[in-house]
Amino acid sequence: MTDKQLRKNQVKADKGHDFTKKYKVSVWASQHPYADVPDDYFEETFSKNNTRAVNTWSKNFNLKYFMPDNLETNGAEEGLISIEVAAGACSFSTSYIETLMSKARKKKLEQVSWIVLLFEVEYSLKISGVEKDQYMTFLGAFDYDDGADNVYEVEHPEDELDEDEYDQENDETNPANARD
Repeated sequence: MTDKQLRKNQVKADKGHDFTKKYKVSVWASQHPYADVPDDYFEETFSKNNTRAVNTWSKNFNLKYFMPDNLETNGAEEGLISIEVAAGACSFSTSYIETLMSKARKKKLEQVSWIVLLFEVEYSLKISGVEKDQYMTFLGAFDYDDGADNVYEVEHPEDELDEDEYDQENDETNPANARD
C-alpha cells in the first residue's frame, strides 16, 4: 500500500465504519445510572436528509452513523433491572432473546440500568476495536425476525382509562344521561 492509500484508509477509519446489515440487531448494555450520563452523550447531529445521525456514543464505538428510526432504548429510571425484561420489551425480541441472554451471562450483564438496540446493524468488535466506553458495553449482534413478537408486551398507560377519566357524559348507563 502506498502512503496515500494508508492515509485514505486512516481517514475512513477516523470517521467510523458502516455496519449496515439487514435483519441484524446490535445491542449495548450499561450498569451505569442513566440519570448520570451527560446529555451530550446522546445529543444527535443529523445529516443526509435528517435520516442519519452521529453522537458521542456512536463516535466512541466507531460507527460512521446510525439511523435514529432503527434505534431503541429501554431500561430503569433508577437501579438495575433484568436485561431479559429490558430487551424483552423491545421490538421482535422473541427472535433474539435467547442468544442475547447467553452473551449477557458471559459478560456478567444480566442486570442492567439500560440498553441500546440498533436494528439493521451488525456491529463488529473485530473491525471497530471497541468493546466498551465509559457507559456502555457491546453485547453482540444478533439475527432478528421482523415478524417476531416482543417477549413482553409494553403497556401504554394512555391506552387504559382510569376510573377518573371514564367518559360519563356519553355513557347511556349513567343515570344523569337517562332519556325521558
